[in-house]
Amino acid sequence: MIPTPNAAAHIVTRIARSYSGLEPSRYSVAVAKIGVVVPVYQGEPTLHELHRRTAAALTGLTDDWQLVLVDDGSRDRSWPMIEALAAADPRVHGLKLIRNYGEHVAITAGLDHVDADYAVIMACDLQDDPAALPALVEAARTTGADLVLSRRMHRKDALLKRLLARLFYAVVQFFGKVRYDHRVGNYRLLSRRAVALFREYRERTRNVNAIMAIMGVPTTTIDVQHQARAGGKSGYSIYRSARMAFHVLVGYSEVPLQLVVILGVSITTVAAVVLARAAFSPPHPDAAVQAIHVASALLVLIGGLIILAIGTVGVYLTKSFVESMKRPLYFVTDRRGLPS
Repeated sequence: MIPTPNAAAHIVTRIARSYSGLEPSRYSVAVAKIGVVVPVYQGEPTLHELHRRTAAALTGLTDDWQLVLVDDGSRDRSWPMIEALAAADPRVHGLKLIRNYGEHVAITAGLDHVDADYAVIMACDLQDDPAALPALVEAARTTGADLVLSRRMHRKDALLKRLLARLFYAVVQFFGKVRYDHRVGNYRLLSRRAVALFREYRERTRNVNAIMAIMGVPTTTIDVQHQARAGGKSGYSIYRSARMAFHVLVGYSEVPLQLVVILGVSITTVAAVVLARAAFSPPHPDAAVQAIHVASALLVLIGGLIILAIGTVGVYLTKSFVESMKRPLYFVTDRRGLPS
């Protein structure tokens, strides 16, 4: 029996309350296979605890699950630890990228190799609590959604990071065509169909959230408790966050180009009005000096706008050129438990 929208919403609400501890857990989930994809960068302090908590959360949920750990060019002992975990537990699989490509490419590599009915993206630092895995799966089963997002309640990040996250999503929503909730992170579940659709997106300017937002698959959201970082430190500096926001704007929106066109038309109109007034105004003893000042200001302003327009078009041309070369997104240098 397929639940009505109201019934489905009630079920999801009950799941969220159960996970948050307001009600005792009553999960009764039977699925064929669950895959958990974790991008790993400098994950030495948390890998063993991540494996332990993930195994505990999935015990009783399904006997057929896999944990895909993608080493994104870590410089610590992350890969030897992944090898040891894979040797001790056949459900743990490892993928070692030849260098650091960034979190979103590492997630893509994991989703390219996962084989499961439900694939979950989770952070290595344990801020995404593995205990929420049953809630994500249950929400997908009861609502039929292909994508289940987790809304982080009471974020444990530093104040500056929370403010930067709000600013990032506000800028992207204002200029771009992708709608974001700043409380939703990468912790999410995808059905097998959603994973197959995601694999079709091979652009090098990658943002997992943006790609999944434009996929258009049925989506639902549950609330989860955000956890404090168990070890290590965030790899997202102010510069890197600003760079990501810029790439999302350029990669998923034509608004910057449209703004340059609007600005160019506006400045041209203002310049024409100013010059017309100067041409038809009665002569004045200081008219020549005033005209020179006005003309100089207009030339500087128009010159700046031309440089801005050329730079904006150049960014888009560069992006198009890079995409046209169709370079591989990543290279795998080693793997454990995964087919070639």
